[in-house]
Amino acid sequence: MFGKAKCKLCGQNVRFALRHLKQKHPETLGDKDIKKLKMENIMKKYFT
Repeated sequence: MFGKAKCKLCGQNVRFALRHLKQKHPETLGDKDIKKLKMENIMKKYFT
């Protein structure tokens, strides 16, 4: 049903994008600009 997305920061293939960002790249979620973004824009910015 859901495919895996490739992280642009580390190159890993991940299924759960937000969990990956929280665990592996917590500095990205601390950014004020990210809090304003929708999930679609987060996927475009950090995943392929």
